[in-house]
This record gives sequence, structure tokens and C-alpha cells, in this order.
Amino acid sequence: MKIDLRKIYRFTPMDDYKAGDSLPSGGDIYYECLLCNGVISSVPRIPSDCGCGNLSGNGGTATIKQADKVNPVRGKLK
Repeated sequence: MKIDLRKIYRFTPMDDYKAGDSLPSGGDIYYECLLCNGVISSVPRIPSDCGCGNLSGNGGTATIKQADKVNPVRGKLK
């Protein structure tokens, strides 16, 4: 089952993140795939993936195939 997190959360860019830095993670941090615009949690507790397969995760661990195609964002419930 696919869940569109954009319907639940409002995402804002992380001003302190610069491309090339290691990707941050945490309870309010999400990863946006720049290839397909899919969004997953940086610490996914349920099986998650973006549409193109660049981002996936489960059990608190996110797997990223192309880190340069990922934008970390902060999510807040709408």
C-alpha cells in the first residue's frame, strides 16, 4: 500500500543542509527523491520506497541508491 506523505505532512527545506554533506536523519526528517518526487521517512518503521526505487527502507533504516538525487526535508503534520 502506497501512502502519499504529502497529504499528511507539510515539508520544508532544511536550510542548514548543503549538497555533499552526509544526509541527516531523525523523527521529523524525510528524504525526497529528486528523480520521482517520492518521499519516505529517514527512519522508516514500515516498508517504504519511492516510485523509482532510489529510496527504500524498513525497520528504522533507509537505503539510498543515489544520494546526490535526494533532498532532506523537515516534515510537520498539516
